Amino acid sequence: MEIIRDLAALKPHPWPVVALGNFDGVHMGHQAILRAAMELARKRRGAAFALTFDPNPAKVLAPERAPSLIMTPEDKLELLRVSGLDAVLVIEFSRAFSMAGPREFVRDYLIGRIGARAVVVGHSVSFGHNRAGNAEVMRALGAELGFDARVVGPVQAAGMEVSSSRIREVIAAGDLRAAAQLLGRPHFIRGRVVHGRERGRKIGFPTANLQSRTECLPPDGVYATRLVLDDGAYPSITNIGMRPTFAEPERTIEAHIFDFDRDIYGADARLELIERIRPERKFDSAAALAAQIAADLKRAREILTPA
Repeated sequence: MEIIRDLAALKPHPWPVVALGNFDGVHMGHQAILRAAMELARKRRGAAFALTFDPNPAKVLAPERAPSLIMTPEDKLELLRVSGLDAVLVIEFSRAFSMAGPREFVRDYLIGRIGARAVVVGHSVSFGHNRAGNAEVMRALGAELGFDARVVGPVQAAGMEVSSSRIREVIAAGDLRAAAQLLGRPHFIRGRVVHGRERGRKIGFPTANLQSRTECLPPDGVYATRLVLDDGAYPSITNIGMRPTFAEPERTIEAHIFDFDRDIYGADARLELIERIRPERKFDSAAALAAQIAADLKRAREILTPA
């Protein structure tokens, strides 16, 4: 499956079905949209595509109010790539592109450039200039322009309606269990392992310091985690915060990997956040901190050990 950034390079396909969306998080609601597109394409012996945008439209139109992205654009495209679609189509989003109205966008891009015979959207979709297009507009355009418009959702999980906004809320509250239910997998932080101040090593708990490229981070605290490298996933415990015991000047993400003794500096890693153990707090001494870390380690192992 390929990622296509130039729609002119898209070869003709039989009965194209397009799943349209920003797909930040590729969460359970998005997955339902993708499944619906693939199922419809299979029935018609057609091809299923996801059509998305880069950068995220909010980052272009209102960067000062744009929400933090749940995952990096690269991670989003990779999850879409491995979902079973025939291709992921990416439109470069710009202010000039944003001026296209809903009908113009559908006519010129979905029909004119892709040849869509069906379009699948979520129930809360918005598209076109000033977000004037919605699910009902898509249905009306389908009837007018001769394509099948399908609307999916709302999708429920953990007693909540699944949306990127709701996922950001539960992550901000430190509820990683709920986030995993809404996402369909643990929320993760993507970044490179870099050198730190080696505070953990000095008190007997060496850590991998992650330089995050992910915007959507949980509140400061201690978390049961898994650090995923090229050769597998490793149980770990992670502190996110300012390390108030040492009065550090900047926020850090430090993962102590259980029973691990390898140099992984420079590695690109995915840190899966499983459960929050406690908030970050200041201790009177390094020894008191070490004692608390030992207790946190015990709790993290309990969380990460399958029942």
